[in-house]
Formats: sequence, structure tokens, C-alpha cells
Amino acid sequence: MSQLSQSAFAKSALAAAIGIGVVVSAAACGSGQVSQTATQAPAINGATVRDGALTLNDVTIIFPTSTDATTAFTQGGPFQIGFVASSEDTVHDTELVSITTPHGTVTLKGDTTIPAGLTLRAGKPAGMTPAQGQKVLEATLTDTLKGTERTVSPGLTVPLTFTFSTDGKISKVLVDTPVDAGALMERKDPDPADSAEEGHH
Repeated sequence: MSQLSQSAFAKSALAAAIGIGVVVSAAACGSGQVSQTATQAPAINGATVRDGALTLNDVTIIFPTSTDATTAFTQGGPFQIGFVASSEDTVHDTELVSITTPHGTVTLKGDTTIPAGLTLRAGKPAGMTPAQGQKVLEATLTDTLKGTERTVSPGLTVPLTFTFSTDGKISKVLVDTPVDAGALMERKDPDPADSAEEGHH
């Protein structure tokens, strides 16, 4: 083989090797992205916990809007608890017996039954509109600790224990419940105009 032919052959082999490397690299990156997103849970406002046939979704302590928020947090409430409880048991209804927390009391007002195979919704987060005819349970939390010792504070979490009864069987579900921060922790990006004005000084 002539020197010219050898040079052309070497260039062709190098190009082919680079092409294969790019394909392999792209495939590896793609497979990594798929495996990563396949294990990610969808973004939701509150906590989600599953216990047997029961699932609690969007469990959160709702930011107070009916009263002054600062006063509510300082005085320990009252706060609405929002959640959606669903049951995969298509035979027996499930009763929400109680919700308890180490440093507070929770009162339930309304129907606390999860019909077999259906759901029970509590609380009315901002922007949520119940379906027509849907009954919404009122779950109200009052923090027994106030001021600087309070346990309910924007951006923190509060342990809530949900007790259910299904066909005589009692189950307890502990949920590390986030406290909605509302607008108190709203992100504020810097205004480009402010930076421009500072640059003229």
C-alpha cells in the first residue's frame, strides 16, 4: 500500500472511531437520563405516604389566609390541614379516627369516611375547587406551643399521625407534614434595572 493510500485509510479509520465513540456516548447519556427520571416522583405540594391499601397525598398544613398569617403563626393557629386520602380496598369503607401531633390538637369536622375504593379530601388550599357534590372534611390544627417555641412555622415540617380503622383493623400512618410558606418565602429575583443603576454610581 502506498504512503498516500495508508494516510487516507488512517483518516477514514479515525473518523469511523470518532463516530462510534459519539454514538456510544450519546447512548450512555440517554440511558442515564431515562433511569434517573424513571425513579423520580412527580412534584406535589405536600407529603405522600402509602400504607397498605391506604395512600395519603398532598398532606400539608395550609398557609392561613382567613386571618392575619403573622398572628396565626405566633399564636399557634388555627391552621387547616389539607390532604387526599384514598383506599384501594373496594370492599370495606375506611374511617379516619383521628389526627394527632406531639404539641398540638387536631379537630375533625365533617364526614371522615373513605368509601371503599374512593377518596376523602380535607382542606381547601388556595386555587383548589372541589368537584361538584364533593364533601370536604375540615381538619384544624392548633399548636399548643406559641411564640419562639412554636412547632408550626413556614417552611418547616410537623409530625402528624393519622389513625384509620378498616373493618375493625386499626392502622397508624406517620406523616412528616410540610408547612406551606405562602408568600412569606416567595423568591424575588434581582431587578436588572437596579443593577444598571448601581453601575452608573
